[in-house]
Formats: sequence, C-alpha cells, structure tokens
Amino acid sequence: MPKNQTQLNIKTNLSPELRFLIACCQADPSKDLALNADTPVVKTKEGCNALIGLAHQHGILPLVYKTLKRLSEEEKMENPVGLAVPNVYGKSESATNETNPFTPLLSDLKHFYMSIVQKNMLMTSELLRIMKLFEENGIEALAFKGPALAQVAYGDITLRQYGDLDILIHRKDFRNIASLMQEKGYTPHYPIETFSGDKVMFEMNNDCPFYDRSRGLATEIHWDFFRKLALPTKGFSPWENTETVIINGKAVQTLSQEAHLLYHALHGAKHVWERLVWIVDIDRFIRAVPDIDWVKTIKMAKGMGAEKMFFSGIALAQRYFHTPLPDDIRLRCQALELEPFITYVESELGSDSPAAEDSLTKLSKVIGLRDNPYYKTMTLLAFLFRPGINERRMVILPDSLFWLYWLLRPAGMVYRFIFCRSMKLCKTDAEA
Repeated sequence: MPKNQTQLNIKTNLSPELRFLIACCQADPSKDLALNADTPVVKTKEGCNALIGLAHQHGILPLVYKTLKRLSEEEKMENPVGLAVPNVYGKSESATNETNPFTPLLSDLKHFYMSIVQKNMLMTSELLRIMKLFEENGIEALAFKGPALAQVAYGDITLRQYGDLDILIHRKDFRNIASLMQEKGYTPHYPIETFSGDKVMFEMNNDCPFYDRSRGLATEIHWDFFRKLALPTKGFSPWENTETVIINGKAVQTLSQEAHLLYHALHGAKHVWERLVWIVDIDRFIRAVPDIDWVKTIKMAKGMGAEKMFFSGIALAQRYFHTPLPDDIRLRCQALELEPFITYVESELGSDSPAAEDSLTKLSKVIGLRDNPYYKTMTLLAFLFRPGINERRMVILPDSLFWLYWLLRPAGMVYRFIFCRSMKLCKTDAEA
C-alpha cells in the first residue's frame, strides 16, 4: 500500500481521533499511517485516555490494541538500538528501551484488552454450552452476532467486542427454552408467566433477554430481527442453507453467508451506523467470505425493500477500509448516491452518545434508505403504530384485547415525544 493511501482516501470531516482509529482498523494497516498519521491525538495522557474511551465506545478496542502492538513489535525488530525516540507524553527514551512512541498507550490499552478477552472467552464458552443444551433437547437454534460473527469475519473470538449472546429460535420452542434457561440460572427480562397467549409475547418484541447476573452474562433469544422496521424475518430465509462455524473446536450452526451479511448491514443501517465496529464488521466479513453470492444477497434485500439500506454499509466499508468489491457492486454503490447519508453518518460518529431527540431524525434517515414509497410508508406506520415494549410496560393484556395496544402506541408516542418533552418530564432515552 502506498504511503498515506488510506489517509488520502478518507475524505471526511471526521476528527483526528476517529481517523486514527479507522487507520488502526484497516485489514492491512500501513505502518507509516498507523505510527505517524494524526499522532498529535496521543501526545498527552488526556489524549490517550480520550482515545481509549472512543475506541471502547465504538467497539474496536481489541483491533486498535492488536494493530499497535504488532506495529510496535515490528518497529523494535527494525530499530533494536540507536536513536532516542520521544514517547507520547513528551519525554525522550532510549531506543534500546522503548522504540515505539505508542508504548504508554499500549500499556493502558492492554488492561482493557485483557478484560475484553476474558469476557469474550467466558461468553463463548457459555454460547457453546447453551447451543449444546438446545441440541440435547431437540431445539433448532442459530447463533449470530457475538462469537459467531467474530469467528466468521475476524477468525478470532477475541478481536471483536460484544456484550451479549444472540440466538435465533422458532417461536414454538420459546417457552421450552425459557424453562431450560431458568433451570440454568438465567432470569428472563420479561414476566413470561404472565403471558397467557402468544400474541403479547411474540408480537411486542423481537426477542427476550435472559440474564445470569452472578456471572454478568446476557443471552438474547430472538424469534424476529427487525419487527419495528417492516423488515420481515422470513425475508432472510434464516433456516435455509444454514452454515456451520467452528468455535473452539465445536460446530455451531449460524445463518447462511448471505443472510448473515445482509443482517449486519441492515442492523447497522437501522442504527444509522453510529458505531465504527458495525462498518468494520462489513469489511471483515466480505474479506473473510470472498465467495458471497452477491446476486442472492441483493435479491433478498430487494425483496424487503432494503437494497439501499444494504448498500449503505457496503459503501461505508469501501470508503473507510477499501473493502475489495466486484466492479458491479462498487458501481452500484456509486449509483445510489449515498454521499448525503454518509455525511450524516460522519456527524453522528463524532457524538459521545446520541440524544433521545435524535431518534426522529434517525428514523427519517432510515425511511430515506427504503427503496420506494411503499416501504417508506410501511416503515413510518410501523414506527407510529406497531406496539412494543413501552406499551407492554403500561399494561399486560390478554391476547383477546391485543388490538388495544395499537391504540396505546400512538397515544404513548404523543406523550413521550410531545407533551413529556415539552414539560421536561421524560427520561432522555426513547424507544428506537
């Protein structure tokens, strides 16, 4: 890679800190770039701390640490003795001692990295245990995100941050699964025993989280993906042509390559790509799975009116990480004219934490990514009227009165987004 190629191709208004982090997340980072580009962001202790916090916020701390550590080791091999090198805190040290100006940053990063590694290993072991439990009880399940994604896209369960486990199941198996999870020490987030029917249980959310608080573990049992965005799970054909991924020597079932890539692209688009890790996921997945059936993937996206949503992630990955794409896919990204959307994404990447009032703006951006007026309208109607967890928090109704939730939803929206905020009575978080 020519010197500074990555830096020159990132034509953005991103902060130096974010550009530095993007440089560290390249699949093949240039030593010139990673060690010299934008180094002022780590010349002070405060700067290092801010950079670490930003890396953690964007879910890329393991990648940043591993990149800088590798480049540090290469630097030591190339310059074992010789000139004094300034470290990041402005002091000068002998090259026989420390030859890399990022040594103090690496030292601080290592603590967080090791903590993430330990948590990832614990969660991965737990995923294998749960999947085996389901198999022993004749329950079909697919792992996605978390360890499954880390293994497929990164080839290493420790290279990606993840806070919980995600497993897709059939609705018919959920109550049996809930009993099994509770027998293993997990507590459901929802009061399952109060749901006498299935409508209130399954039509109000995509999943049910289960918590093992003694070990700090969370497992989300999914039956749907994007219920509130008019993106039907059946559009992914999740149970067709499933793949097997080997994690710690154990075979685990996951989504097909095409469904997995499409899911992560739509997940990132749903959140308007507010975290860098979701863009890195797209880049690493495409690199790790070069035989993706693009025709099939695009067909699935079109079938849900989400082709532009899908390509938003592809365009971002190519922009920041030079993801290798077939010529027709690259040209399709350009033809969709995603530049205004990408400009908005960059403004959000620099936010410490998105404010609740941004949710309606983000909804408008997601609606703008839908393929035609029909899907744009369906997305808006789903947001306005399809009931969710906020309505269930108000009251748990029997299935026979489920229709009342459709009336509670718009009433609750008016309260949360108009009256409550104008009177400054609501919390700052809003339902996505």
